[in-house]
Amino acid sequence: MRARGSIIWGVALVLFGGVLLAQQLGLLGPMRLSFGMFLFGVPALLFLLTYVVDRRQWWALIPGSALTGLTLIIFNEQNHFISTVQAGGLFLFSMGVPFLLIFVLNRKMWWALIPGGVMVVLSVLPMLTDTGLSAQTIGGFFFIGLGAVFALVRLVTLPNPQMDWAWWPAGILVAFGIVIIVTGTAAAQIVWPAALIGLGLWILARGYLPRSRSGQ
Repeated sequence: MRARGSIIWGVALVLFGGVLLAQQLGLLGPMRLSFGMFLFGVPALLFLLTYVVDRRQWWALIPGSALTGLTLIIFNEQNHFISTVQAGGLFLFSMGVPFLLIFVLNRKMWWALIPGGVMVVLSVLPMLTDTGLSAQTIGGFFFIGLGAVFALVRLVTLPNPQMDWAWWPAGILVAFGIVIIVTGTAAAQIVWPAALIGLGLWILARGYLPRSRSGQ
């Protein structure tokens, strides 16, 4: 255990010391590094190295990835590689990725798909704001994405009949998202009247068509 800790600290200090030296020598060009980046970056690297050294410590991926996301946000604030909105999406993505990795490493941990999938879906929403889509349409895609997460949970647990419950939130969320998108478009002026006509015809058909003997 002591040797493992020495490896983690040793590698972390060498890496960050090398980055600082490269900055002092001007090898990084116009790239700027702030103290806040190292404040979050050092513990992020320590957590990630904890998992690399001992694969049983899967929990270290969660704080390691989240702190890496914070480090990248601070780094972007200093260098402006991407917009602030995109940086926010990148941070949310860094929060979801470790849970997806946990599932990949151990398929029995299906629960990790839910927080991981939700955070990844949330990370896409800031990117959609730059596409010109309305807030209502983006909200619809959000619910569809959440439904897809629960559908994925059920698909990866098909051998287990007790996981059938996942179909319910999947179907409800996807349907809700579609309704939100449709009602927010011009097509709603045609879709909803057509849906009412179809429902009315179905009711009339049930009332006037001959019933089967089993139903009499």
